[in-house]
Amino acid sequence: MPERAPPPWRSIALGAVFGGVAVGIRVVADTLLGGNVPFLPMFPALLLAAILGGYVGGSACLVVGGAGAALFLLPVSADTLAVHLGFWTAGALVVAVAAGMADSVRKLRLSEARLGEAQAQLRTLVGELAHRNRNALFVIMAIVRQSARNAASPAEAETVINARLEALLRAQDLVVQDEGGAPDLHRVVALALAPFDRERFDIAGPPFRISAEVAAGLALLFHELATNAVKYGALAAPQGRIAVRWSVEGDGARLDWVERGGPPLTPPSRQGFGARLFEVVLRPQGGKAERRFEPEGVVCELSIPAADADAPAVAPGTPYATTLSG
Repeated sequence: MPERAPPPWRSIALGAVFGGVAVGIRVVADTLLGGNVPFLPMFPALLLAAILGGYVGGSACLVVGGAGAALFLLPVSADTLAVHLGFWTAGALVVAVAAGMADSVRKLRLSEARLGEAQAQLRTLVGELAHRNRNALFVIMAIVRQSARNAASPAEAETVINARLEALLRAQDLVVQDEGGAPDLHRVVALALAPFDRERFDIAGPPFRISAEVAAGLALLFHELATNAVKYGALAAPQGRIAVRWSVEGDGARLDWVERGGPPLTPPSRQGFGARLFEVVLRPQGGKAERRFEPEGVVCELSIPAADADAPAVAPGTPYATTLSG
C-alpha cells in the first residue's frame, strides 16, 4: 500500500484499468461461468482499486465494471435490474469500507512516523538539557571556588558569588525566552549591564545572534567588566563613560569595550576571576577576548562567533570550568 493516495487523475486511471480487467476476465471466462455470476470478478477489482486509489479509484472501478457488465455480460432489463442494483449497492459498500480502512492504515503509519520523530527530538532535547546542566554546574562550581578564594571575608564572598550567579541566571533566562536558543547580542549586553548605570553606557551594534554557551559566558564577562569599572575604572569617576560597540565581520562579530574618563589605571598584580574569564569565555567556541590597560582606560576586544558558525567540539564545560577554577 502506498504511503498516500495517488492524485485523482491517477486514481481514476487505476480504477478504470482494474474495472476493465475485471470485465475482460469475466468475458473470457463466460464459457465456464455462464451468466449466473456476471459480477464475480468485480469485487476483488473493487477492493484493490479502493485500497490503492482511495474513494476515487474505487468509484472509477465501480463505474467501469458496472458499465462493462451491462454492455457485455448482462444487459439491463426489467428482469436484471435488481441484479444490477444489488451489484452497485454491494460495490459501493466494498469501496467505502476498503477505502476507509486504507486511509486508516495510512494515518496510523503517519502517526507512527511522527511519533518516532517526536521521540527522537525528545531524546535530543533531553541530551541537550543534560549537556547544558552539566555546563552550568561546572561554571557554578568554578564561580564559587574562585570567588571564595579571592574574597577577604565570608560576607564579601557571599556578595560576589551572588552577583556573579545572578548574571549567569539572567543569561540563562534570556536563552530560555528565545525559543531557538540563540539570543541577540544586544539583548545579552543590555541584560548583563542592567544592574549598573545604563546612562553611562553607549551601546550600539547590528543584530547578531549567538549561541547559548556564548551568551552565558558573555553575560559573566560583561558583569565582571562593569563591576571592575565601578571599583577601579570609568564608572568610578563621575565623568567616566563606557562604549560597547560591535560590527559583523563574516561569520562572527567584533566587539569593543572602551572605557574613558576614569582614574589612571595600572595592570593588576595578580590574576583574578576576570582575567581567567577572558582566557576561556570564547575560546571553546572558536572566538577570543583580549584586554588592555591603557592610560585612558580599559580596552577590550572580543571576537564573537555566530550561533550557526562552526565551532570545535568541546567536552561539556571542561575547558571553561577547569580554567576558571584553576
